[in-house]
Amino acid sequence: MSNDNFGFPYEPYDIQKDFMKALYDVLSESKIGIFESPTGTGKSLSLICGSLQWLTDHADQLLDTTTEMTTCTTTSQKDDDNEPDWLRSFVVEDKKQHQHQRQLEKKQDLQRRIDHVRLYEKTASLYQRKTELDNSFIQKKFKKSKSSNSSDDNDDKYLLDDYDSEDDEFGGSRNGQRRKTFPVGSSNSNLSKEVLNLLASLNEKSLDASEQKELANGLNGANDEDDFEQRKIFYASRTHSQLSQFIHEIGKTKYAEHIWIVALGSRKNLCINEKVRSLGGVHRINEACLDLQKKGTESERCSYLPLMKEKGQWQSFQEHALAQVQDIEDLCKKGKELHICPYYGTRQTTKPAQLVVLPYQHLLHANTRESLGISLKGNIIIIDEAHNLMETISSIHTVTISLSQLLLALSQIRMYIEKYLSRLLGKNTIYIKQMITILKAFVKVLESKDKKDTVLTVNDFVHLTGIDHFNLFKLQKYLESSQLAKKLNGFYDKVREQQQELYQKQLVSNPKAILPPLLAQKTSSSSIPTLHQVESFMMCLTHPDNDGRIVITFGTSGNDSSSTEPQIKYMLLNPADVFKPIVDEARSIILAGGTMEPVSDFTRGLFPSIPVDKIHHFSCGHIIPSDNLLTMTIDQGPTGKSMLFNYANREDTQLIDEVGRCLVNLCNVVPDGLVCFFASFTYLDTVYRRWNTVESGNILERLNKKKKVFKEPRESNKVDSTLRDYSLHIESQTARNQTTGAILLSVVNGKMSEGINFSDRLGRCVVMVGLPFPNRFSVELNEKIKYADSHVPSNGEKSNNMGQEYYENLCMRGVNQSIGRAIRHKGDYASIVLLDKRYASPRISKKLPGWIGGSIEHCDNFGKAMGKTARFFNEKKKSTIV
Repeated sequence: MSNDNFGFPYEPYDIQKDFMKALYDVLSESKIGIFESPTGTGKSLSLICGSLQWLTDHADQLLDTTTEMTTCTTTSQKDDDNEPDWLRSFVVEDKKQHQHQRQLEKKQDLQRRIDHVRLYEKTASLYQRKTELDNSFIQKKFKKSKSSNSSDDNDDKYLLDDYDSEDDEFGGSRNGQRRKTFPVGSSNSNLSKEVLNLLASLNEKSLDASEQKELANGLNGANDEDDFEQRKIFYASRTHSQLSQFIHEIGKTKYAEHIWIVALGSRKNLCINEKVRSLGGVHRINEACLDLQKKGTESERCSYLPLMKEKGQWQSFQEHALAQVQDIEDLCKKGKELHICPYYGTRQTTKPAQLVVLPYQHLLHANTRESLGISLKGNIIIIDEAHNLMETISSIHTVTISLSQLLLALSQIRMYIEKYLSRLLGKNTIYIKQMITILKAFVKVLESKDKKDTVLTVNDFVHLTGIDHFNLFKLQKYLESSQLAKKLNGFYDKVREQQQELYQKQLVSNPKAILPPLLAQKTSSSSIPTLHQVESFMMCLTHPDNDGRIVITFGTSGNDSSSTEPQIKYMLLNPADVFKPIVDEARSIILAGGTMEPVSDFTRGLFPSIPVDKIHHFSCGHIIPSDNLLTMTIDQGPTGKSMLFNYANREDTQLIDEVGRCLVNLCNVVPDGLVCFFASFTYLDTVYRRWNTVESGNILERLNKKKKVFKEPRESNKVDSTLRDYSLHIESQTARNQTTGAILLSVVNGKMSEGINFSDRLGRCVVMVGLPFPNRFSVELNEKIKYADSHVPSNGEKSNNMGQEYYENLCMRGVNQSIGRAIRHKGDYASIVLLDKRYASPRISKKLPGWIGGSIEHCDNFGKAMGKTARFFNEKKKSTIV
């Protein structure tokens, strides 16, 4: 370790030093780390400095990607020669050293070029002059020419090429000659499926074979001549704004000057072709981008995508991308300056980069990693905001198709085969008819007269629908190779456009013209084309039987049904299975968050086969003084009513009224803002209606006299305005030296419970009403509980009653996220009130955040709680005056 401060830009607190040292040690020992650091404790900077210090200290560790292959080759030749073992070992070691030296030379060469760019950009006048010269050059070289759109009117582009599943080749041309293709897994290619599919669909007017391969290698970041790979850190978080904030934090540190960093994003975020960007939807942007790459002439292709023969432009982007710490917006600006696509430019930059910043989806989805050319082998993975990681993984790999989507897909594919049946070659017709049979089987299930929700294993569902005689693996391969979903979607959109134009013309002469059936047909509300959704669902049917369930619902049962029509859902039960390739490949994995308790969920749900001693849990205390936080569990309300919000009691009007009386009393001693969390919107609405009655003693009116009452809206587009009004009311009272403030009634796992900052006066007190256990009548939840009960971890952990443990952990994770909204920085202070006697039980209290620690005070009656709260805020008032 270079120093105790790890290059922290400020004098670090002791807990930050402990965090960075623990992180450094976990990386050194190739362990898995679960790090909990509450908001306000400098978690991002601690992650940056601890990990990048380790990376700096091990900067000479290049990844020798061909070493294993060399070793295997040497071993396979062992029986064919009489060389002694020491000589063979010497040869292998010599090759390793030679390879390592070449890698170092490539790295040094790139470093020289990056240093040149950095020096160039430090001089403002020279940089300005360079920009003007570049713009002048670009305008001359890339002056756009108008191209004919006649090809867009040719329906042949939607026609599938010949397909023969026996030799697994795809792409016979119409004149009988077979085009050169690069099959997946070919020894001639290390290209991603996305690029291979692109090459397979190029026609005779496209680039010649050598240009195809050069372009594909460039798009996939595969340039063996110049690329090298070194150990790197992959940092992932949930949102674009969180990634930008992380990159901004790096800029505050010394590492910004010498660590090579690149941010990855989707085409939607990185595309700089305005015509493509204007399409809006992710799928439309992706398909338009790939279509532009197929054009036969340079004027038709995307002007931001040079061929690999123009290698200098790709290298220029790489040098400029690595020369400075840049977020997605910066990379887009750089792409425009250099007139090169930042989406493919960043992929070209991934291999030499030392820190790759990317969204969850890019890391957690295997096909996405493959298409981006991301290799995790021997590298470090940091997943921030990881408290909902398992739910995120399950969500990414859960697919739902509705009855209307299935009917639409059937309609589309029938139209398609009606037009092209006589012209389809090879086995296209066989596979398309199989698709029609499968779609009809799914529709039959959802049109069943027995409208009873059902949960099935994958095998049982396949037998129920009668599709067990189809080879779904071969069908999956066909769908990937033929790109049927993409061509079908393009064909369908074209037919709709033609009918829309015809209908508009008819309206001119006949205002009562009948709307064509195709235009009247209900389209999918999903941004994903219909057959793509069906294809994704069918791929789930090839997953291991025990890892998921098929849930058939009819939209008429359940307390909180999110669908009003029948649907089939594949639900992933085992996130550990899809996360396992990441665990197997990475050197070390770090899960970090403000609140990671209960930790047992991660050790059992994501790392069931990892020995307990290989998993390190670090939980740092808060940076606030211990007397800045008051946490209380309360057993009884003001009138002595027991605070027990179990399923049998929660609708009790006397208990609801008792909660109201608790809040009325707390409002007398809590200044400024008070945030109160309820288990669900349904329960909040029930409570709110009761408090607005005379029978309750007009509790809502009494609350409004103490503090103005705000209520979290169900509609997400109204959340911002509610928060704004809540904040403005408190601020306006502060300006008038009033402290009555406002009260915000919110919902656990709602918009207010995660990512919202209730610091200082906005959240002087957080009240949690009951334990927000999920709906036990949910068929999906019950399946997950059964799965937890039936699977014993193999890492030595205890496994008694795992289903109940899982159920409690779901509840407590929501609690912990909600109560973490209040304390947001070193000088902040707040009270946390837990209204339910069960919070005092050891089984529940041990699952509260680590930063609360042993400071929880148990109040068996409400009077004690009021006394403690009053003293707490009086002390804070005195210290503020002093």
